[in-house]
Amino acid sequence: MPNELIANTRKSFEENLKDNVCALCPAHIPGLRDMVAYHFGWDDEVLVPGKRLRPLFLILVYASLGGEPEEAFQAGSALEVLHNFTLIHDDIQDKGEMRHGHPALWTRVGVPLAINVGDYLAGLSQSLMGNLPDSFSIETQKRAMHEFQEASLGVIQGQQLDIEFEQADQIGVDEYISMIGLKTARLFSAAFRIAAILKGHEDEYKHKLGQIGTDLGLGFQIQDDYLGIWGITAETGKSTNTDLLTRKKTFPAVTALAHSESFRELWKRENDENLVDEMKAFFGRSAIREDTLNLARAYFINAQTNLNELLPVDNQFSQALLSLVTAMFSPILTDS
Repeated sequence: MPNELIANTRKSFEENLKDNVCALCPAHIPGLRDMVAYHFGWDDEVLVPGKRLRPLFLILVYASLGGEPEEAFQAGSALEVLHNFTLIHDDIQDKGEMRHGHPALWTRVGVPLAINVGDYLAGLSQSLMGNLPDSFSIETQKRAMHEFQEASLGVIQGQQLDIEFEQADQIGVDEYISMIGLKTARLFSAAFRIAAILKGHEDEYKHKLGQIGTDLGLGFQIQDDYLGIWGITAETGKSTNTDLLTRKKTFPAVTALAHSESFRELWKRENDENLVDEMKAFFGRSAIREDTLNLARAYFINAQTNLNELLPVDNQFSQALLSLVTAMFSPILTDS
């Protein structure tokens, strides 16, 4: 039942998102609607759109608190559109060539147009959040908009740190956690906080729900870091050598760089056929693989425990939310 509810909610939201976003991309602006549709995967029936985790969390939390899911669709759309603005720009900045199973937008239309489409989505997200349904009071809309703006600034601040860290020889583990707390976790936190705001809850409860979103976002990124080295390529669609060969500063790498001179020497070495195996062997000897896995699981357990405490457990939407959280972390919950 929870999985069916999630699937139905995702399907209804996706249809609403597509209709609203495409309607707000004027047809008389050449290429704009087509480029937006391409990025979201709406131009190809074979492609599966993104997971829509952030809006689903917002909608399911809102419904768990007694609201009708559809009432939160526009706020969820704003959050998803903002997230996709960051994806377009992130692909350009990282020279990422694939996104959601097809070539990234910038590889198809060039960097200038892709930047502009990203900018358009950033502005569109603010417009969507700034025009919530009249069923929400003006005060509620103002509070939701303030939270959304703070999250918008936070995720861009996180990207700034991520780019800066790429140039550093090494960074501290705490610095890395702070960075992903902005770049990845801030929009998850916003999903939970905005849901609480829309249902009229005060700051204390909003902050508690927001911490759940933060834990989910941090755990999600640490899980991604883990899968980038020890995942199954057929399932992730990503080589388990790429992060190490490109010297991407993930949690395992940052931890090793902060504590081992021998790993720092490996990190500086030119790539050869043995280097990745030597790095992974180091991670195994130093228990960094286990530390990464356990940290991601710890964030999941914190979020799950607090959800059980803060939301009514007999609510079908709460059950769906817990099921979605578990599915989100299934790769590390089944890995030994």
